[in-house]
Amino acid sequence: MKAPRLLRSRRGVRRVRGGLLILLLAVLVLSGCAAEDAGADDRGSTAAAEKLPDLTDCPAPTGQPGGGETLTELSLPCLDEGGGQLHLGEAPGVPMVVNLWATWCTSCRDELPLFSELYTTTDRDQLLVAGVVTRDGAGLAAEFVADLNVEFPSGLDEDGDLYAGMGLRGLPGTFFVNADGSIAHAELAPIFSYDALADLVQQHLGVTV
Repeated sequence: MKAPRLLRSRRGVRRVRGGLLILLLAVLVLSGCAAEDAGADDRGSTAAAEKLPDLTDCPAPTGQPGGGETLTELSLPCLDEGGGQLHLGEAPGVPMVVNLWATWCTSCRDELPLFSELYTTTDRDQLLVAGVVTRDGAGLAAEFVADLNVEFPSGLDEDGDLYAGMGLRGLPGTFFVNADGSIAHAELAPIFSYDALADLVQQHLGVTV
């Protein structure tokens, strides 16, 4: 009778040891995955930072907005190797055109050169042009900007806070903002030509380009 009890006891010990070994292996595997994931995220962030283009600094606001509806108040990191931030929802001091874009937006590829031309052909004391990279990453956005030879500054809105705050349902979207920060017009459809963009600037901001 004693031998069977001893045998059962040894089997129980083996089961416990086996269970502990499986548990230990599971913990090690999970720890390894977490470490690899963290390392991948860090490498991605570093790579994105190294690829940021050298654009003109994001425009700085001049004060609190006046009356009327404004853009959602946000401070977004500028898509620029020099750093800085794009401040929205404040008074820009001069009329401003804000274009929301993303690398996954097909129409944005056609639109961005138009805004870049608007930026390079107007005086900063007359009109400001800025973009907002929406629900997209810095690395992809930087490649997109370089591919299209875009020069105007953009803020990075990876979570789409402006997109959600303004109730948008798709891209592209362009806001024409008065000097006091109030929204003069929202164009929530693609703009197909420079002449059409210039007409919108003239009509809603009173600036001839």
